[in-house]
Amino acid sequence: MGALKFIVWTVCAVGLGIFLSTGGVDGRTPLQHMERAWKRTVKPDTVDRMKDGLEDAYEDAKGAVSRTTPAAPRERISAEDRAAVNRIIAQKK
Repeated sequence: MGALKFIVWTVCAVGLGIFLSTGGVDGRTPLQHMERAWKRTVKPDTVDRMKDGLEDAYEDAKGAVSRTTPAAPRERISAEDRAAVNRIIAQKK
């Protein structure tokens, strides 16, 4: 039954793809209608900014994953806090 469902959905997807690329609606294919709508609504600089942002995020992720040794944890204790802790430890001895 699973194979039959897979075959039916595959045939439907291929049929939809063929219709989108060759079917005629108002003298143009649906794909051409979508391209025209895309060009009217999306500005090229928006796509370029998004592409640059994605490339930067990809490079950051690639750098974080390819690091061979883990980065040392950042120090979050201030000098005054450290001095206070050292005084407490000195009192205990």
